[in-house]
Amino acid sequence: FTALGVAISLFLGFHNNASYGRWLEARILWGTQIIVIRNLIRFLGGSLGPLPSKTSNAPVYAGSGSLDLVNDTFDDNDIKDKPSFQEKSIDEENDVDDWRVHIILLVMAQTHALRAQLRPVCKSDNPAAIVDRDRFLTEDDRKVVCQSRNPANAILYRVGAIIGKTHSDSHIDTFCMVQLSKIVDELCVIQTACERIHNTSLPLAYSLLVHRTAFLYVVLGPFAMVSTMGWWTPLFSAVIAYTFFGLDELSRQIQEPFRDEPQCLALTAMCRTIEVDVCEALRMAVPPYMKAQPRTAVLM
Repeated sequence: FTALGVAISLFLGFHNNASYGRWLEARILWGTQIIVIRNLIRFLGGSLGPLPSKTSNAPVYAGSGSLDLVNDTFDDNDIKDKPSFQEKSIDEENDVDDWRVHIILLVMAQTHALRAQLRPVCKSDNPAAIVDRDRFLTEDDRKVVCQSRNPANAILYRVGAIIGKTHSDSHIDTFCMVQLSKIVDELCVIQTACERIHNTSLPLAYSLLVHRTAFLYVVLGPFAMVSTMGWWTPLFSAVIAYTFFGLDELSRQIQEPFRDEPQCLALTAMCRTIEVDVCEALRMAVPPYMKAQPRTAVLM
């Protein structure tokens, strides 16, 4: 019986390592997404000259309420107190007239679109990822993106088309076009890798075998320990059950890193981080970084 316990511990360890490997790869990919977009903003706003300000017509939040800077929630009654956070579409007042601004807004929309595709439903999202995506799209962009079965990829296609047209119009040289195309390629690689993790789960039979074997061991354990543990048997059985089932549940949560689970990736918070960088670069009203919920300490 001791040998069986050691074997189950090894299987749980392998399962945990495989799940954590998927979680870590997904986190590295989203960290790379932040890096690539920052590099893009720095290249467009530094190497090619300062970016124009979009303060007058740039969106920060959708919805009818204003932002509670402490709890990161909306309050419909306070909208007059914080007018800079009112909803506003990017093409309500003026069209996007600078191709660099257009590209930056599109990659921000692509990030929200990727979040929507990886995690379509999240109870803590306010507003939803699709609403966030559409805030950074012009009316023409929305028409194209909404008709696509892969909106994030369609947005990258739009970015590539803008780069090609800008080069054809002799606004940038070939070196700049190649550099921008490499950055778009990196975004495409990140998206494809995230889709691979999202669409390829750990084998169900492997997870099921570990779970059932651990359950059987916990049930039969007291009968094997009672002769030596006596009245301490329930305590040691509870410790074993807590350890095995805790590791099994942890592996179950992190093996799908894009799900709406407490241990999964904070996609919304990372999108907000990128949004802060975009808003600062375009001199838009800058939203605050997201904070974990006080009661649960969970950041989604």
